[in-house]
Amino acid sequence: MQKRKGLDIKDLKIIDEGEVPAKPKRYTPYREILRRIRKGKALVISDEEIGVDTARAAIRRLQKKGEFAKLTLIQRTCEDGIKRLYVINPSEEKSE
Repeated sequence: MQKRKGLDIKDLKIIDEGEVPAKPKRYTPYREILRRIRKGKALVISDEEIGVDTARAAIRRLQKKGEFAKLTLIQRTCEDGIKRLYVINPSEEKSE
């Protein structure tokens, strides 16, 4: 383990705020993706594509805001050991 030397109050490194590196922006267009799921269909997202837990959390945030309230989320770990998230847009028909 590397030993830290601590802050030297007499020799602080001060930079302009514009020199602070920006946080890299990551964006997945969940709204656009979810709009493409037609009624009676389901989108399958595997952990190999993107983090299933992250995708589920992002969709839940949208649902808390009142968007895509009818979508149902089901997460499964399949026999191959890969987690999958199923985003279901139920059809209007009632099944018995």
